[in-house]
Amino acid sequence: MYEEGKNLEFKDDREKRVAKLKKMIIGLVITLIAIPTILCIVLVVKLVVIKGKVNNILDEKSKLENTTEYSEESSSSSGEDTSEQVTQSNTEDTTQQSTEEQTTTPVVVEPLPDGKYAYLTFDDGPSSNTMQILDILDNYGVKATFFVNGHTGEVMEERYKAIVDRGHAIALHTYSHDYNNVYGGLDKFEQEIVSLRNYIKEVTGVDTTLFRFPGGSSNSRTDDIKPYIQWLNDNGYSYWDWNCSSGDATGTKPSAEQIVANCLVQADAGYKSLVILMHDTKPKDTTVEALPALIEALQARGYEIIAIDGRSTPVQHRKLQ
Repeated sequence: MYEEGKNLEFKDDREKRVAKLKKMIIGLVITLIAIPTILCIVLVVKLVVIKGKVNNILDEKSKLENTTEYSEESSSSSGEDTSEQVTQSNTEDTTQQSTEEQTTTPVVVEPLPDGKYAYLTFDDGPSSNTMQILDILDNYGVKATFFVNGHTGEVMEERYKAIVDRGHAIALHTYSHDYNNVYGGLDKFEQEIVSLRNYIKEVTGVDTTLFRFPGGSSNSRTDDIKPYIQWLNDNGYSYWDWNCSSGDATGTKPSAEQIVANCLVQADAGYKSLVILMHDTKPKDTTVEALPALIEALQARGYEIIAIDGRSTPVQHRKLQ
């Protein structure tokens, strides 16, 4: 009995030791599995954090790079300013001021109320047609925007003054309109704009920063418009293209009826903001003839015809993001 009891006790001790050893082995296995698992989880979390930081850095880099890339807005009109160029003269009398002196802080204004707006814009003037254009605009009580060039002489100066005195917006279209000079480098570009800006201010008292590129910002006269846009942006200018062309810049002179029809294509397409490209030069007599019918047609379609001001959102064919 004694031996049998002793054997049983020994057997129990052995089973306990085996069970304890199994627990130790299982614990060790769990530990060996758990430690790498925990380490992997920690590493994954760290990788996610690092990836997030890298993505943020890449996003910031992308934003910086995007400031040098173009984005083209769709334009329903391919009209390009191809009217006769104006030769530069007497620029010696125009004093060029420094960029710092010329730059003005834009006034923050409320945007236009919701509605339909049409902007009649005239390039290349003033001309022998200017006064007649102004009379027609006055008859209908509407305002327009004149992107002028640098014409000298007493008669021309009176036309500049009339544009301003009658409540229209006067804007810059470079002094000479000579493509080779305007797009001959930033120095020449700056001189073209600053010279005209100073001249207009001297004649009319208006210091304007509204600008339109000869040929528009999508013109083919320069391989890279980006530096010129950057200069405008850096110096407080606002440049405007168009989303509707009257067609009066083409080599074949359109009739007054065709000009009206051209302008109403986008109007009938539902454009809420219509920037119409026209020209104020001596040969553009059909443009003058078309104005009354065009104004009446636009008003009949619910458009308010106004001049460009600080409330207006520019139409730009090409811009820097």
